Amino acid sequence: MSKSLRTTYEFHLQGVVQGVGFRPFVYRIAKKCGIFGNVRNTTSGVFILAQGTIQALECFEKALNNPPSAAKIVAISKKCIENAESFNAFSIEQSTQDNRVSATIPADIALCSECLEEIRNPKNRRFQYAFCSCTNCGGRYSLIRALPYDRKNTAMVEFEMCARCKEEYENPDSRRFHSEINCCEDCGPRLFFAKDLEGFKTKESMGDFALCKRFSKDFLENPLNEAIEFLKQGKILALKGVGGYALVCNALDSKAIANLRARKNRPRKPFALMCKDMKMAESYVHLSKKQKEILSSSIAPILLANFKNNTPLPLSSIAPNLSTLGIILPYAPLHYLLFTQLDFPLIFTSANLSGEPIIKDFCKIVEVCSKICDGVLFYNRDILNPIDDSLVRTILHNGEEQMQVLRRARGFLSEIPLPFKSQQNFIALGAQQKATFCLKTQNQILLSPHLGDLENVVSVENFSNTQKLFLTQYQIALKDFVLDLHPNYAQRGFVKDLEHAQHVQHHFAHLLSNVAENAIDSKVLGVVFDGTGYGENGKIWGGEFLRWNPSTPLEYQRIAHFDDFALLGGERAIKDIKRLGLSLVFESFKEEYKTLKLPLLKEFSKEHLEMFYAMGAKVPCNSVGRLFDGVSALCGVCLQSSYEGEGGMVLESLAQSAESKDLSAYSYVLDNGVILYQEMIKEICKELEQGVKACNIALRFHITLAQIIAKVAKDYTHIALSGGCFQNALLTQLVLEELKEKIVYLNKEIPCNDGGISVGQAYFMDLLLMHG
Repeated sequence: MSKSLRTTYEFHLQGVVQGVGFRPFVYRIAKKCGIFGNVRNTTSGVFILAQGTIQALECFEKALNNPPSAAKIVAISKKCIENAESFNAFSIEQSTQDNRVSATIPADIALCSECLEEIRNPKNRRFQYAFCSCTNCGGRYSLIRALPYDRKNTAMVEFEMCARCKEEYENPDSRRFHSEINCCEDCGPRLFFAKDLEGFKTKESMGDFALCKRFSKDFLENPLNEAIEFLKQGKILALKGVGGYALVCNALDSKAIANLRARKNRPRKPFALMCKDMKMAESYVHLSKKQKEILSSSIAPILLANFKNNTPLPLSSIAPNLSTLGIILPYAPLHYLLFTQLDFPLIFTSANLSGEPIIKDFCKIVEVCSKICDGVLFYNRDILNPIDDSLVRTILHNGEEQMQVLRRARGFLSEIPLPFKSQQNFIALGAQQKATFCLKTQNQILLSPHLGDLENVVSVENFSNTQKLFLTQYQIALKDFVLDLHPNYAQRGFVKDLEHAQHVQHHFAHLLSNVAENAIDSKVLGVVFDGTGYGENGKIWGGEFLRWNPSTPLEYQRIAHFDDFALLGGERAIKDIKRLGLSLVFESFKEEYKTLKLPLLKEFSKEHLEMFYAMGAKVPCNSVGRLFDGVSALCGVCLQSSYEGEGGMVLESLAQSAESKDLSAYSYVLDNGVILYQEMIKEICKELEQGVKACNIALRFHITLAQIIAKVAKDYTHIALSGGCFQNALLTQLVLEELKEKIVYLNKEIPCNDGGISVGQAYFMDLLLMHG
């Protein structure tokens, strides 16, 4: 073919196009279509110079629209290059730096089936190698230091490829062609095992690569076998995973689980269960086709599923008083290698202290877990960016079972497609609990992974470090910030000029997260139920009905809300939830509470009852989350909350065991926009005195909430549900049934809990820039 007949185009692709085998994909389709030129990574995406006949270029452009499964093209542009140099071949060029950054940080990807076959094949050179990966799987976000995604910008910079790995890296026919984390047993990371952790305490903190280099002789040989034997003996193991350390033990061993609970001071919070494979998972929980797809996806999240009865699992130890289990399948080579010699599931829980971020370094494990775990199985590659496992569930909505994200973390991309229109850079800093931030660049919306609760120095530092990672990667200097109204949230410490920051009411941000995700452009009633949020009047809100109109998008009308009740003793009542039950009794019966024969009242002395009654509503709230807590305390199923949301979760599980599903709602009054719950509480107390089973009371309570929503929403066509209470699958399903004639919007990709607050705040800022 004459070179004079060639045309040259430059393609610029943005999105998830680095760390996902995209350049090798481009190389292969270029060769197939007869294209000359090159492809290279840049900080703003991927650039392709494609030279060929018009027919060849059409073939190439069509093929570009079917990228690798882990890739996601969000923008593609092309321009004709006049008088371009002639190319004799197609090549992958060295990465370059651009003036702007728009490439997306890739997500960590679960082990692919081809790599799994390799680590199981005794004839393969990667047989039983714990760090097997390719362009289709492996660590990405957790390993990256900077864009573009090249080996030198990852934690793999410490490991030089051997000749055989280099050959794969340069071979266009290999699935490791330009795999930046390619390695093998000869040149890559390796496993280590340690016990007697007190002896490893060092004065200085260091990463795992440096530590293993210095102390390699002090660790045990045969680390994998040592760890497996520990687990068989009922011991507790700290296991270094993709994004941080987990604590694992035999899930069939009640004694091991009891030891873990005692050592970690975690009396009742449920543990997740890692199963060897889908067959094992199905022996413990009910799984639909959709749920199986989610479990085996490249995201590999923890999935909430209803457990089966009559299994050997000690359910009262794993998930006390609940009807669901968090199930996860192996997603890293190391997990699969452990299960080669284990025939039991593993308790799988993060190794951090309660409220602190996931641990990424051995030194921190020694500091925090030396008295919790009996041994540590880890490796000498650093985790640069710690990240939790994601948590999801499914919900039946519009006739289809759909995934709902409850904790957005490992496996999910930071970039999210939302209908933002402004070109300005800003950051929304989210909420104190389930913290995330949402970064708006000129042409991207980036949601951080779940960063925990910002209630201690370590968590705030982790939030700050992750924020710096994003700001550095995308080369952004920020001036504009969006905050919650709460005057004491830790995020305020990141903003120098608070007066010029934008503030968004907590529940309005919840609603806007739903509006943004579903691109709602009509009048909508937002139903926002959660545990707590700072209201416009300085009170604690959480049972809100907010009207939103796209013609006045920066405003909302609070058209209805639950009546107040007291947090007796202030914030202490959030954990000592029998006080919330007592508060509901006081609000409903006044001084007549003295005539009641309720078990709850026996939890208090006469003096304390009189003191609390005299205290009154010094700290009022109208939160549905706290209402759940109060009712669970009244029913006697949860008097002290050992973890966030325990009362509500126990009440939901209890309701699902009700003998009859055909129950009526309790009485309530809707008075000029105020939902008076007092008659409901009176009826609940009467039933308790009559000996009605708590499971039936719990279900009637759920039914009542659903009917309250339906009554307030009767004149609306579009309803958006948000807030942490809608993590309750039973409540959500009952509401959807009550509103089946309406158009109901749910949060799905964006968490309905406080993990989605930053998105709602960011959408408010975008609307302000466009309409303000």
